[in-house]
Amino acid sequence: MQLANQTFYLAIFIVLFGLMARFLSNKDDDRAQFRVIYWPAGLSFLAASMLGYATAPWGGIFVLALANIFLIAGIANISLLFSCWNDSLARSNKVAASALFGVASLVYIYLQFFGETQDRVHLMNMVLAVFCIWQIAALTQLLKKDNAYQIKILLGVEFIQLGALVVHSLLALHELSHPGTLYQESGWAFAMRIVSILAITSVCILINNYYLEKLWHEYRRSSRAIEDGMLNSLNALSMVRDNETGNHILRTKNYVRALAERLRVNGAYTDELSKRDIENIVKAAPLHDIGKVGIPDTILKKPGSLTEEEWLIMKTHAALGQDVLTAAKLKDAKHTNVLDAAIKIAGCHHENWDGSGYPNGLKGEEIPLPARLMSLADTYDALISERVYKKQWSHDEACAEIVNLKGKRFDPLIVEAFMQEKDNFLQIAQMYKDKP
Repeated sequence: MQLANQTFYLAIFIVLFGLMARFLSNKDDDRAQFRVIYWPAGLSFLAASMLGYATAPWGGIFVLALANIFLIAGIANISLLFSCWNDSLARSNKVAASALFGVASLVYIYLQFFGETQDRVHLMNMVLAVFCIWQIAALTQLLKKDNAYQIKILLGVEFIQLGALVVHSLLALHELSHPGTLYQESGWAFAMRIVSILAITSVCILINNYYLEKLWHEYRRSSRAIEDGMLNSLNALSMVRDNETGNHILRTKNYVRALAERLRVNGAYTDELSKRDIENIVKAAPLHDIGKVGIPDTILKKPGSLTEEEWLIMKTHAALGQDVLTAAKLKDAKHTNVLDAAIKIAGCHHENWDGSGYPNGLKGEEIPLPARLMSLADTYDALISERVYKKQWSHDEACAEIVNLKGKRFDPLIVEAFMQEKDNFLQIAQMYKDKP
């Protein structure tokens, strides 16, 4: 019986340790899951408890006492977690959980020296049952807000655990006291204890699953919302300082989408052009000239051609844009795929395929794909738009120029995609045409 106990508890410890490892392996450096500390704390206490039960035959009554106290602490934390989930956690809940844990621990230590084995069994079952009822009440309230299948299963498991605790105490009334560090129970009592521990383990598995499928997903969604808000602010800043029109922004982002989707259909750069990647690039496209916030008005808004010195200053907007967006990105931030794409676009959309561009003279696939897409989109729009220093080109003239720059300024595959989408480009240009 002792070997069976040890093997069982060691197996449960391994399961709980695995859950903790999976929990900690979340790649989010912001550790959103630690916003609610009760889960990692509860899981840690429960794992320590199971390890204590497994080693109690060697550690004696001190290890067994710690195992039981850790078990109470773990269940108390899970109770607080469920209250937190349904937004009913208050200071009174924390005080009640702490008081119940403290009193139960002191009584257990007293009974360890002055009581019988059955007394400690009844105490543990009673305390665990109280927390179990707490958890059932919290989950019932949560079910009204969230009909997730994990909550329904958790409720069922909690009722099984509560039933096992009650039956275990009733059977213990007829057991004789046994010496040793582990309670040597009869078959049915042993079975109820196993059911109770398995129920606790199942609760932990379901909690971990709930976090993975729901809570982390919701956090990532909120993180994307925060990023979108930041990007909107940066877009507004870019628009205030840019000498281009708002329609230019709409046209270029739609050109970029058309090129990216055509490349994907053609089977080119598929590793970099998933549907999510394309959305990120399109969202980032409006920030391509944000570096112009650092260009003096005398140059940015000059009503005529720039001098050579002024042009050298204007060309710094690419590096400035990359610096601005990099500074906007938190050091340890995650879920910033759009901002990452914007950094590449702003810093590299004036690099040329043959290495003759600026600011770093990158060539070929050294230039990030989002920047290569923006390069062609931005050039096409500049060609078909009237500027103080140039006349408006026709669509056909712009197409011919882009073909002429294939392999020089532009990625050949992107030029091929452009030629397949040139009619779509014309429609986009007419749809978002600047008003006179």
